[in-house]
Amino acid sequence: MPIAYLSQGRLYLYRPEAPLKEIESVFGKELQARRLQIQRKQAAKNQGIRAMTQSPQMLKQMEQSAEALSPVSITSLCTLPNNELLYSLESEDMGGLFRFELDRDRENRIFHNTEFRVSYLDFDPDQNLIACTKAYKTGSINLATMKPDAVRPSDITEGDSFDLAPKWIGEGALIYQSAGISRNAQGFVNGRAPFTIEKFDPKHQQITTLAEDPKSDLLGPQMDGSGRLYYIRRPYKARLGSFNILQALKEVLLIPFRLVLAVIGFFNAFTQLFTGKPLITADTYEKVNTQKKLQVWGEALSPENIRKKHQTDAEAPSLVPPSWELVRQGVQGIPEVLAKSVLFYDLADDGSVAYTNGSGVYQISPDGTTQRMTKGKMIELVKFV
Repeated sequence: MPIAYLSQGRLYLYRPEAPLKEIESVFGKELQARRLQIQRKQAAKNQGIRAMTQSPQMLKQMEQSAEALSPVSITSLCTLPNNELLYSLESEDMGGLFRFELDRDRENRIFHNTEFRVSYLDFDPDQNLIACTKAYKTGSINLATMKPDAVRPSDITEGDSFDLAPKWIGEGALIYQSAGISRNAQGFVNGRAPFTIEKFDPKHQQITTLAEDPKSDLLGPQMDGSGRLYYIRRPYKARLGSFNILQALKEVLLIPFRLVLAVIGFFNAFTQLFTGKPLITADTYEKVNTQKKLQVWGEALSPENIRKKHQTDAEAPSLVPPSWELVRQGVQGIPEVLAKSVLFYDLADDGSVAYTNGSGVYQISPDGTTQRMTKGKMIELVKFV
């Protein structure tokens, strides 16, 4: 069965017995080209002033940095009828929604704006309606719905909360994950409660809690035809505002390392200014000073260095610990663990499950057997196509 997955904001289509295909956004590439042109014009204006104060080597590196493309990422996707994909796109100050025709290899823009970002897409063919999330600059994230040809989603939830991952379950109802948030005196988000699984009934305008655990985040709910609930269960951590003595100790221990980086950076710039040669190359400094992040479940996560004894696939090592479990919960509320080290998953109509551990994509067939479909790097999302 074909699948699509996201890796560091790039969209790939996997079909058995066919080469892996990357689907590129034409709008995203054009946006990057326009911004690069603006950067070049600005750099040309400042070139005369810099030539009088900077060394040739530093000028060369500044020119190379000016040529860097601004990041444009695909953040969510779902399938539409007629062999189409629907995906959301984000850049530094813009978000948008796009359709991609797989048969014609053509992208169609639905809308883009700078007011809000949409993500976590799901389409209901019976209602011809898209469910999504709207992230506001205030930090709140609400659920919203829209027709495929609309230009602005309409909110269906409100309040100071993170409402994510809506999924249609029939009769116009939605299930989703939700967590209340807290703010500091300045109004910034500084903490959140554990994610719970909620059901929204539009007929009665009622919200019901389907699953909760004060010690766990429950993520990405889906429901099969038998009414069994699927979700990812991971240990809850107060990631934002509460005091954590172990994290504080870690920050203290990192102070000498960060001071060394600051000193190296200062003397590197000083030496480069007067001799034209840096102490260390830009590539080396960038490798030391940067760390890739996984964008998933509304957060930027650093892949964990899982010990070898926890790895079950040496060719596709897990980027999340075994405590991230894919769970199936029956109508009696008893959870059953289907897989461990699950970063993201999708459920097919026949009961098949596709999931990723961050490096590999696996399929659990209806009879319970598991096999790896493909592997990649920093995989953030998987979807059946």
